[in-house]
Amino acid sequence: MTKNRSIFFNPFKKGRKLYSILKLKCPRCHEGDLFLNKNPYKLKDLDKMPKSCPVCGEDFYRETGFYYGAMMISHATTTVIAVIVHVTVFYFYGWAIAPNLLSLLTLLIISFPLVFRSSRAIWINFFVKYNPPVK
Repeated sequence: MTKNRSIFFNPFKKGRKLYSILKLKCPRCHEGDLFLNKNPYKLKDLDKMPKSCPVCGEDFYRETGFYYGAMMISHATTTVIAVIVHVTVFYFYGWAIAPNLLSLLTLLIISFPLVFRSSRAIWINFFVKYNPPVK
């Protein structure tokens, strides 16, 4: 018997990498939270993660310095944001360099917690495969 597959691919459903990254969930079970506090703008708890997933036990601290790779993801994301902001405000609005840099700096400061957390989620998803626990 064949599975009934939809014509449309849904990357946002449970079991997909994008689901784990956008929801900041455990990459193995997609149920446990990657961060202790769901609010990324509570800066005191910005980088606080449980040692392991409370649902499946996946180790979030695989080795010392594991999340250094997430800095490269963060750098790439920030570069993409900077290019988009620069092109938008310089070419479409004709702003000079000072307001251009001010708008870029403001946006990067506001988006820093989101970029930081999503970079960690992307990095750990490179190394962990979805494998839900058997109930």
